[in-house]
Amino acid sequence: MVVTDRFKIKAIEIAKNYNIPVIAKDFETECGIWQKCKSNKKKRLKYRDCAIKFHDGILKEILNYEKKLSLKFNLAVLSYHRWIHGKLMRHFKLKTINQHAGDLQVINPGNSWARAYRGINPVLLALKKGEKKTRTSTFLVNSGHDTGEILCQGPWVKYRGVHPVTKKSALNHEMIQKKESDWPSLKFALLGIARGYFSVSINNKYPDGCKKVFFKNMPLPYSGIDIEKYHE
Repeated sequence: MVVTDRFKIKAIEIAKNYNIPVIAKDFETECGIWQKCKSNKKKRLKYRDCAIKFHDGILKEILNYEKKLSLKFNLAVLSYHRWIHGKLMRHFKLKTINQHAGDLQVINPGNSWARAYRGINPVLLALKKGEKKTRTSTFLVNSGHDTGEILCQGPWVKYRGVHPVTKKSALNHEMIQKKESDWPSLKFALLGIARGYFSVSINNKYPDGCKKVFFKNMPLPYSGIDIEKYHE
């Protein structure tokens, strides 16, 4: 199933060609734009309440499809530039991975175990900080903002745009990254999950609370698997 709030993405066309169900809903029309709401308390609360109802509505549609098709969706893959709240997140707890366009192993200097490239514009943030290349991190979603366990990371993508970096040049770079880093990382993660290769420790944790991840019963570093260096 494809769930999206963008109506012009190619995934919708591909899904329809293969008779895959699609749920497409316009978040900004229903809930507004966060940048226009965040400075006003009443608007912030209204936005959050609407976001919860929006995502609860998506869950209701998903459950209806499950009943109609006599199946259960047991994994959610996010590539979604919004925070998800409410019943949808709880329903897929421990069953959700996210494709994040930043290197989540990078920690803020002087800030104990706070990841540097979180948020909705990690590519722009990284390039503005002087990074020469970026990559996608695939991680397990928890209740925090881009704070879950890293499963794997895609190949590095060198920045070849203009200097100083602009929003447009960062976006162009991110589009390249989707093909060269995001997609390989996602494929690796999905195959690993489907084959039962990934597991997560119950008790062993890093200082930021992330649990230690194993692949084929071997412990991984905090950064997960670097698929550029991985060999079967």
